[in-house]
Amino acid sequence: MIKPGASINSFNVKNASNSNFFTGSFDLQKMEYDNLVTGYAFFIWVTLPKWVTDTYPDFAVMTEKNFKEFGGLSDIELETISVTHGFNANEYHIAGGIKKQNTEFTIKHQEFSGSPMKNMYQYWVTGIRDPETGLATYPKIHDIDYASANHTGELIYIVTRPDANNVDKNNIEFAAYYTNVMPKAIRLSHFNYTQGTHDQVEYEQSFTGDLNLSAKVDEFAKELLKKNKYGFKEMGAFDPTGDNGSDNISDSYDESKDITSTEIDRSAHGSAG
Repeated sequence: MIKPGASINSFNVKNASNSNFFTGSFDLQKMEYDNLVTGYAFFIWVTLPKWVTDTYPDFAVMTEKNFKEFGGLSDIELETISVTHGFNANEYHIAGGIKKQNTEFTIKHQEFSGSPMKNMYQYWVTGIRDPETGLATYPKIHDIDYASANHTGELIYIVTRPDANNVDKNNIEFAAYYTNVMPKAIRLSHFNYTQGTHDQVEYEQSFTGDLNLSAKVDEFAKELLKKNKYGFKEMGAFDPTGDNGSDNISDSYDESKDITSTEIDRSAHGSAG
């Protein structure tokens, strides 16, 4: 059974037993609850194909920091079986099966002049299958074996409270771990032309992967966010002399802590599923 881990935000359901929890309206004096507010999320690559990062060493940081949208999560529903009884064939239901689904998702990035997003994903996709010949080209070019483990990655998607950098206070609302991840498309349609139309481009990349939810995923999500991958520069820290990078921030991104397939010891965390 799936139960949230102790490392993420949880609601104290015992509050509902208080006599003043709901008296025709919520108690707005004691405020024993906070509404769930979305709009604060991250995704982090845990592993990537080595031949991709050898060619594009900044693949992880470019995609993680240039992150505009995550889509594709769908509800998991219990299927039921209909049983009829009696002269009227009245119906009732019993539990049947259940399907995890959630095998496809999308990530949206801002595209820039020079097409860095398209070029990086294009290299990954065409290494798995060349559009002209249908061959897997990365094994010969990079002198490695052809194997799913060599052309798929793993990532974690994390949703937090508005205090997104306050990880020590269990600010994570939701975490999902995807295995067997690979991109499914090379986006070219944004290069079409219509007279008089001038658009900026958001690059939406489709993926296939396998969703995993567990207490260990929640704990791993907190561990990754604490590795200081993101630096936040508050308005009060603005420097009019122009020194407004994140290098002088205590929780700034530390390149030495970047996560790649060779730097994470997965055995220490057990199965993510």
